[in-house]
Amino acid sequence: MLISNLPTLAAGSFEPDQVVTMLLAFAALLGTARLLGELARLCKQPAILGEILAGVLLGPTIFGAMFPAGYEFLFPKDGPVVYAIESLVTLSAILLLLIAGLEVELSTVWRQGKRALSVATVSMVLPFAVGFGLAWWAPYWMGYVAGSDIDHGKLPFALFIGIALSITALPVIAKILLDMGLAKSELGTVVISAAMLNDLIGWMGFAIVLAMIAPNTAIDPTDTAHLSIGKTIGMTLLFIALVLTAGAWLFNRIIPLIQAYGSWPGAMLGFVIVTALLGAAYTEYIGIHSIFGAFIVGIGIGNCRHLREKVRRTTHDFIGNIFAPLFFASIGLRVNFIEAFDLQLVLVVLAVAIITKLLGGYLGAVWVGMGRRESGAVGMAMCARGAMEIILGQLALDAGLIDQSLFVAIVFMALVTSLISGPGIEKMLARRQPRKLRDYLYEKQVILDMRASTPREAIRELAAVAAQTLDMDYDMIDRAVWAREQIVPTGIGREVAVPHARLPKLSAPTLILGRSFSGIDFNSPDGEEAQIICLLLTAEHDATSQLDLLSLITRSFNDPIVRRDIMRAESFTAILAAVNTNESVPENEGH
Repeated sequence: MLISNLPTLAAGSFEPDQVVTMLLAFAALLGTARLLGELARLCKQPAILGEILAGVLLGPTIFGAMFPAGYEFLFPKDGPVVYAIESLVTLSAILLLLIAGLEVELSTVWRQGKRALSVATVSMVLPFAVGFGLAWWAPYWMGYVAGSDIDHGKLPFALFIGIALSITALPVIAKILLDMGLAKSELGTVVISAAMLNDLIGWMGFAIVLAMIAPNTAIDPTDTAHLSIGKTIGMTLLFIALVLTAGAWLFNRIIPLIQAYGSWPGAMLGFVIVTALLGAAYTEYIGIHSIFGAFIVGIGIGNCRHLREKVRRTTHDFIGNIFAPLFFASIGLRVNFIEAFDLQLVLVVLAVAIITKLLGGYLGAVWVGMGRRESGAVGMAMCARGAMEIILGQLALDAGLIDQSLFVAIVFMALVTSLISGPGIEKMLARRQPRKLRDYLYEKQVILDMRASTPREAIRELAAVAAQTLDMDYDMIDRAVWAREQIVPTGIGREVAVPHARLPKLSAPTLILGRSFSGIDFNSPDGEEAQIICLLLTAEHDATSQLDLLSLITRSFNDPIVRRDIMRAESFTAILAAVNTNESVPENEGH
């Protein structure tokens, strides 16, 4: 009986044939985006590349040009279907900024202190200054069209260009560093912390730009007045302060209860998304784009000390596999990438984006005493723009701040910088001859059955063996490793953790390996408890060895057969055999 009433309720907005069109459009977008995204992954490229290509194929660039009647049927220019697609795309953008906010851990930024602040500041100020300067003094180089229908004036345009060149793609950077085994290294934590600051400041700045070009869009329930830009910015700052203080206090009390008594993962996922939607509704109400509210709520929830890493991953997977493909595929529906392609503009935007960010990251890292190769790697990592840049560009296009040619240039820039960052980091680090894990394993440095049940106890147990092996002060080793662990937990996933530190007066890298059959929670990205714990100690000024060995450990224990054989081994010799067998397999034949 209830189902029979649905057509009557929907009759005012949807006819049956329109419902069919809407469902076919969603199926085509999601199906094509998922398919091409998976193909991109198989080719070891970011999924976003395939997802955007799906939109280009389905949009006016290809499908619309080859089959205009079919394109008009599937994606009509007006009517309820358009509103449905726009609504879903808006929701997708909101949820994408939610997961971006969840990745911003302010506690990590504070603990990194001067290093993160230096890299974040210089890598943001330099691109912003150059971008703003070019957009102000040579606006036509950057795609400004004076007197056009979308002209809001040079100041908002120049601010946008500066911000667009300044932000980074935190999710892309984190994925690149994880794949390289560097996410938990000092270089990795500096880069990720700096990227968090870049994103936070960049999105705050963009929210202000949107308020500048549309100061009277805030909704007033009485329809008698609108919020001024000053009030809008003031209410935005108040919202940020409340979410990150009182909101954080509230989240720290609610989240443990949901995780303890709610169903998994539905209860926690529902709480995160509902809270983000409320924050999005508030910022839209005061005249700031809804995505900013979701972003700030994501930061507030993400910084809850009780939030499990698995919650982050589950939320990311849910949104990343459904809403992200829909959003990025929808980009191609709005723009003809062939007609809007301006080679000169693409090259200018790409060159300025890469040079300024690379140089800014490098100078910021050198300023705080990082080595030249490390600093170059930091600069290359900060170059990655990815999804965040594309979302920023899409919102600017929707707001009438930029035209389609500049948007296409931004999309190309985001994709190219994401593709070159990983190889660029490898090149900057100039890795030396391959290291072998077996060269760092010695019988007296292996604990076959650890007694520890917590990360703190595990570090103490491993540090005691290291102190005896190296004839060094136990307290100094223990304090250094635990201090590093408190900056970012060192669980790398797949039941492996690598607590580490750089120590003065250490002549050579040292590895202490322990096995925990009960498992120890090092808060790894996949939520698995660590059974193989490797304490890695390197010299204070030997960053290369730490980066190489972290990457080596990640690669060595990536194979589930190796991990199984190590946990089954009854002696040090059997452990060494498991490692040695894996490393003896040629790279083109191994896993």
